[in-house]
Amino acid sequence: MSKIFITGGISSGKSSFAEKTALSLHKSLVAADTSLYSMGKNDGMLHFIATAKTLITDNYQINGTGGRSYEDEEMLLKISRHKDKRDADFIVHENFKDLNEEIALILKSPALSSAVENGIILIDSMTLWLSSIFIDISCYDYALKSIKKFSKYLSKIKCSVITVADSLGFNMVPTDAYVRKFIELNGLMEQELSAFSDKAYCVIAGQTISLK
Repeated sequence: MSKIFITGGISSGKSSFAEKTALSLHKSLVAADTSLYSMGKNDGMLHFIATAKTLITDNYQINGTGGRSYEDEEMLLKISRHKDKRDADFIVHENFKDLNEEIALILKSPALSSAVENGIILIDSMTLWLSSIFIDISCYDYALKSIKKFSKYLSKIKCSVITVADSLGFNMVPTDAYVRKFIELNGLMEQELSAFSDKAYCVIAGQTISLK
């Protein structure tokens, strides 16, 4: 059982490192438990929670006209690339409503309910999750409470959990008040996740630096 936090800039290589770490943990567990080996590669222990929403509807208004925005198409393309590179051993969870509830469902799955200590959950990315709950300035207190509630819940889970977040604190201070508050919340969230994790890493230009 291990808690690992991974941070880094956009396209720094952190997602790739997180996936390799999860696969390595899984391989070690299988090597140590012959019953898992007999179950084969898809033993139900390795889970990937994708926080990006892939179901983007076409029926909202953009500048007075219906359709997707350029940003939506760009996000869908990025999601597609991540899926293409992701190892097939992962059981993928996406387009869920509540992150805590989704994790609870995973822990109740047949494979984990009897051997939860062998489970591995990779969550990528926590920054995207934060953007889904901090939608405007008025949501600041709610988002902060959600971060603390989630980190407390995660710290008590009796399986391996890997969390991934974007490091935003090295950027210039933006003029937009919402963006400043988002960066602030993201930094507080990173501190929370790192505090209870056994190991923490920062990935820069594909190179991994151990923080803890």
